[in-house]
Amino acid sequence: MALAANLLRRVPNVAEDLEDQAPKHLGWLMLTGLGIGATIGAGIFAMPGIIAGKAGPAGALSFLLTGLIVLIVAICYEKFSRHMPHGVSAYSYVYTSIGEVVAWVVAFGLFMEYSFGAAAVAIAWSVYLQTACGYELPKFWTGSQIETTTAAVLDPSGAVITPAITEFHFGINFVAILVVAVITLILMYGGVSKSAKLNFALVVLKMALLAIFLCAGIPHVNPANWQPFMPKGWDGVLQGAAVAVFPYVGFDALYTFARESKSQKDTTRGTFLCVGIVALLYVAVMAVATGLAPCFFDGDPNKPNPLFVGSEAAAPLAKLLSAAGETWTAKLIAAGAVLGIFNVLLVLCMGGPRIFRNMSEDGLLPAIFKKSHLGNPTFGILLNGILVAAFAGFMPFGEIADMMVLGTLIAFIFVCFGAMRMKLVNPLLAILGMVGCSILAAKLNPIVLNAYAITCPIGLIIYAAYGYRNSKLHKQGVEGALAKQPDPVP
Repeated sequence: MALAANLLRRVPNVAEDLEDQAPKHLGWLMLTGLGIGATIGAGIFAMPGIIAGKAGPAGALSFLLTGLIVLIVAICYEKFSRHMPHGVSAYSYVYTSIGEVVAWVVAFGLFMEYSFGAAAVAIAWSVYLQTACGYELPKFWTGSQIETTTAAVLDPSGAVITPAITEFHFGINFVAILVVAVITLILMYGGVSKSAKLNFALVVLKMALLAIFLCAGIPHVNPANWQPFMPKGWDGVLQGAAVAVFPYVGFDALYTFARESKSQKDTTRGTFLCVGIVALLYVAVMAVATGLAPCFFDGDPNKPNPLFVGSEAAAPLAKLLSAAGETWTAKLIAAGAVLGIFNVLLVLCMGGPRIFRNMSEDGLLPAIFKKSHLGNPTFGILLNGILVAAFAGFMPFGEIADMMVLGTLIAFIFVCFGAMRMKLVNPLLAILGMVGCSILAAKLNPIVLNAYAITCPIGLIIYAAYGYRNSKLHKQGVEGALAKQPDPVP
């Protein structure tokens, strides 16, 4: 019982009264704009191809379904952000509401997902750069790929069948490794000074690129490409919805500003509008993308269109327009995406190390993880850079796209549970969020679950070897117990 109590020890929320000290200057319109700007990121430029390869034209339903689940989770986040104005995303929320070991699992999983996410974005950036510049590299230096082909054969009865043949081709994505190395060096030695005007310009750029894609793509849409609408049934829709989590995860940036909301109504309205507008935009992009080319040839799920699988799927918007004959428009979108995605990659490579820094400040990791240079935790940046470069350089894009959302879904599940435990939301709403995220997690590629079954125990071993006894809460408990002991009898 004592061990269980120690594993589930919780950080007290001692800063509840500090919320009122923040300036209340953000209305629903500004909050909505901030949320949309953070959510429209690299995911929409990289994920539609992978989602279409799983769900077909019904990928639009995948985005809608994920948007609904994310909205429920967002409400739980918003309630936590008001209850814990100085909390640090899911890690702090879970540490306060559930306990230490669960917070460790959430934080370690999120760090891995930041690494996988940054790797996927690095691969997407390399493909967009190649499309924008028009250069060619030997196939080996464009990274590992999984190719699916078909070949006509005769079965024992003499009937002709065309089974899908999957082949793995090893390679090294030289450009992806290079861009990760450059960003790691920038973060370690140069620091990052964010400019609000620069970020706003990049948001406008990304919105303009999506508008250009829609305007250029709609005239080339062939409704016949939307048939069959659900080639893999609801199972395919759910698989696509699981991967669609990544394009939505930027929503939590909205809750960074929740303290500064003018009112609860403004925050709630901003939440609904942000997720709703983003969901509609994602659905529109998916509808046009799947209308430009068939997801599967002859409507057969065993005959995928190369534009929606492999490395081509890493830059679907530009590739699809190019295939439709809009060469210059495709190059324009690719060039703009190179700039916008680079900034997103920079932010992703900053996120994971900061989670480890927060854990180090709580005593769960060695002090080296909180040592900073110009505001950036250098050791965490270096470790993150090595992992991201390895993932981006050697893993196929499709596999990374699947692997980068599991830790996020697990974090969402525990945030919903913590919100219910602390009675911050209606229990039914929290249960719907947990069930929805659990269903999406179950629909991920089995290799993802196998990988998590390896990485999670590794994280727990680190916690048992270091975090458990060096935790600030553990030390405070020991000091408190010693203080309560009676003085020795002389």
